[in-house]
Amino acid sequence: MTAQATPPPFSDPQWHQVRQLLATLDARQRWWLSGYLAASDTEPSTTASTKASPNPVLIGYGTETDNCRRLAQALSEHCGESGIATEVIDLARLRPRQLARRDHLVIITATHGDGDPPEPIQDFYQGLMGDGAPQLANLKFAVLALGDSSYERFCVTGQEFDQRLEALGGERLIARQDCDVDFEQPARDWIARLLEKLPKANTTGTAQGPARAPTSSPPSYDKHHPLTVEVLVNQNLSAADRAQPIHHLELALDQAIPDLFPGDAVGILADNPPELVAAVLDACELSGEQPVTVNDDAQPLVQALRQTRDLTIAGTGFLAFWAEQSQAPALLELCQAESRRQRAFLRDHQLLDLLHQYPARPPAQALVEALRPLQPRLYDVANSLAVLDDELHLTVKAFHYPFRKRHEQGIASRYLLDLQPGDPVRLYPHRNARFRLPDDDAPLILIAEGTGIAPYRAFLQALSQQSQRPPCWLVFAEQRFEDDFLYQLDIQQARADGVLERVDTVFYQDQPGAGLITPLLDQIDRLGTWIDRGAHLYLCGDKGRLSDLESGLKTALDQRQGDGAWKQLGREKRLHRNLY
Repeated sequence: MTAQATPPPFSDPQWHQVRQLLATLDARQRWWLSGYLAASDTEPSTTASTKASPNPVLIGYGTETDNCRRLAQALSEHCGESGIATEVIDLARLRPRQLARRDHLVIITATHGDGDPPEPIQDFYQGLMGDGAPQLANLKFAVLALGDSSYERFCVTGQEFDQRLEALGGERLIARQDCDVDFEQPARDWIARLLEKLPKANTTGTAQGPARAPTSSPPSYDKHHPLTVEVLVNQNLSAADRAQPIHHLELALDQAIPDLFPGDAVGILADNPPELVAAVLDACELSGEQPVTVNDDAQPLVQALRQTRDLTIAGTGFLAFWAEQSQAPALLELCQAESRRQRAFLRDHQLLDLLHQYPARPPAQALVEALRPLQPRLYDVANSLAVLDDELHLTVKAFHYPFRKRHEQGIASRYLLDLQPGDPVRLYPHRNARFRLPDDDAPLILIAEGTGIAPYRAFLQALSQQSQRPPCWLVFAEQRFEDDFLYQLDIQQARADGVLERVDTVFYQDQPGAGLITPLLDQIDRLGTWIDRGAHLYLCGDKGRLSDLESGLKTALDQRQGDGAWKQLGREKRLHRNLY
């Protein structure tokens, strides 16, 4: 007996229109539309997996780079194939007390910087760690932690969640997995072990439907399937003699990227510089023409090292590999030491330092497998695609840093600043919903340090197209007025057109003693009035400078408007951070 097909829930004219539309779509458009429809359905009770189980497994993720969200979606898909009902949620939307009504929880979270939880989940983190967190005696949980072992506080956010859930009475399903930047395989192995411990949905009565669709549609392009674009313009915006110049890049966008809005970013897949690749090949006495395999793709060793492998940071995995290859007593002894000592050693030794100090001749394939993956770098989109849909603009500052007795250059910024018109660039979209313009006409206070001006340029372009514009106040800081007033003409035009109601600038070298916070403290009453009117406040740029600014503004506003005024901004989702 075959099951009778369920008739479509449309009237005849509606069904005719649906079929006509579908007939005009190609495969990519169908895929995007299916994701869009899934994303627009945010009520868990409407999903098949939730209907099949009154209390599905809750998969919560905390992320800034989207890796944890993708892993959460992958886990949900595997659960659906195994008959396990799930609900996927951003931890930024979850309150700790809601966990008391749950039976099973899986947390997949990153650690940002040197030990901070991802910025969007700060409220959840504080709530779970605080005294008001609920007891969770009936909760079974598991934690997958992502991090970067080059930082001292590796995977600490996941570790803290794991320990806190146990302290609140939860029962651990399987041991926590801490993953380095090469997280794909360890995460797959951990998911396979976890599936054996999760409850299957009750499938008696009605048939079990597929797992809950992800809460947002998967993009057409990602870091494994990037879009290749061509450089149109690479222009130095700052003084020619500036040690860390800032460039404006324009990239040809021949293919549309759906739903990339002002405030979003793109991930750039940068290439290692050729001289660094050559130095690694020489140190290992390997030919760049030797064939290797990366993710089932056969390619020459030189290509693998240029495009897919981190040739700067060694990592603890490579340390163990190189100790075995070189048989150096110092490295063999170090591999037996505690991880804290290993990380301290690696903070003082980049990859080439290891290769030169402890020489060896590794097999090409083994070398590629031991190296960390080359990570993409995120850059804010500096134009509105609704205004200019066939170009993508970026603002890039050269990154230099001292290391031992030498100065090193950032791989991604060096790559981008060296590009010439006609060169290809591989990239993918990175949505940043927490840093977009609000849906209403609330006033906007935009605070930018250096290249933090980039997303605001896109904001201003988008606002210029609106018939009714919210009041907008820009505060911008850089080095010198004559050489470093980034996008000065754009800002002046926005002021002349009425898009910007107020502009305040600080130029550190021209105004000794002044800081980014100075014009805001000088106008604390104006700032308070704007916030009383419901203003959204945006912070973008250098994390150190803007963290100091935030601390100063919190003190000033709490004094003016009462304790908790700054915290209230966060609770009302009117404080938006994009720090790096």
